[in-house]
Amino acid sequence: MRETSAKEGSRPVITFVSKQRLTGANNGSSTYLLALAQSLSQAGFELHLLQPSPAIAGRSPFLKIGHETNVFARHEIRGGRRLGARVWFINAKVLAQAVFGTLAAFGRKLGFKGEMWRDRPAPYAVSTPWLDADLAFLRRTMVPETKAVVADYMFCHPAFRCAPERARTAIVMHDLFHARTGEGKDSVARVSAADEIAMLGKAQTVFAIQPDEAAFLKRELPSTKAVLAPMPADPVASAQPGRCDRLLMVGSNTAPNIEGLRDFLKNAWPAIHAALPNAVLEVAGTMDRAFVGETWPNVRFLGMVDSLDALYAQAGLVVSPLTFGSGLKIKLIEGMANGKAMVVTSVTLQGVEQICRPSVALADTGQDTADHVVRLLSDDAERGALAQKALEIARGHFTAQTVHRELRQWANGLLEL
Repeated sequence: MRETSAKEGSRPVITFVSKQRLTGANNGSSTYLLALAQSLSQAGFELHLLQPSPAIAGRSPFLKIGHETNVFARHEIRGGRRLGARVWFINAKVLAQAVFGTLAAFGRKLGFKGEMWRDRPAPYAVSTPWLDADLAFLRRTMVPETKAVVADYMFCHPAFRCAPERARTAIVMHDLFHARTGEGKDSVARVSAADEIAMLGKAQTVFAIQPDEAAFLKRELPSTKAVLAPMPADPVASAQPGRCDRLLMVGSNTAPNIEGLRDFLKNAWPAIHAALPNAVLEVAGTMDRAFVGETWPNVRFLGMVDSLDALYAQAGLVVSPLTFGSGLKIKLIEGMANGKAMVVTSVTLQGVEQICRPSVALADTGQDTADHVVRLLSDDAERGALAQKALEIARGHFTAQTVHRELRQWANGLLEL
């Protein structure tokens, strides 16, 4: 962690406080937070990232920090020691969880079943209770020159107690927790509407990722400033129709992704495989952890990859078969920005239906999904046209210059303090 201080720099400081496992642009919430940070850095601010809870280590004794976090001039994690590209946690509980988690995963690969071998995910660090040690860490590390404290998720609002007297406060909303559905399958915290409104109301400003959620804020919290700041796209130079035998799904090991992929494999993939026996589905990201020991014909679980560029370029279709979830689906924007034809569900389109609907194939049943996939992989012209439309919409509606206009206005206001 770099030890740059505000006094050494010439730029005003914005301090982010986060309890998520922020190691790079390797999942939706991290990618979104880093995109906001990038825009604020370009607006002239020095950014600090303070992470007050060792719970972000989960079941791993170390975190490998990616280059994307270099947008932060200063990065401090309580309980972590930076050595090169890794942050190590010398904590007996973390080490024990790492050992038992590794043994259980190995046992599952060998076919062992039962309670002893069950995967036990680490607690959802984002919503863990705040400790006195967390607040003491912030009081010790937050510089008095901080112009604004930005809480990553509403659960980090206690950080505002440590803010300098005149500093502004803001929350990165990410999505509406009380609106998430999943019949108990979702892995994040369950929050009532009243509790969510109360927590969001602790901030002077809330950053909303899509218009429906900005409208919710304006309706329920009229005294709180709602800043619409969608996920920006980084469009490729030209559309990429890809190969006619390759599909791609990208996602982290979260309940919406896992359940969506499982539904796709059960209800759509058999028909696709029967019609196109050479077609291959590549699954990138940590979803592979939920499918250990399972085999599906022509499905390749790639795990974490260093770069998605080649996978996007080769894929003929990108699928996003989500069946529940809220917020803007970041992989939708990422797929469009990569100039890809996409087959998605109504859940994937939530909040951006009017903008994105013309550029995707919409399917909410297994049969419809299979029909779209088979037709598009069999028709290069139609697939190419859909890919081109997706890229045009990404360029026209989702570049940082367009979607972060309100965010930059908020940032400019800080300079007047």
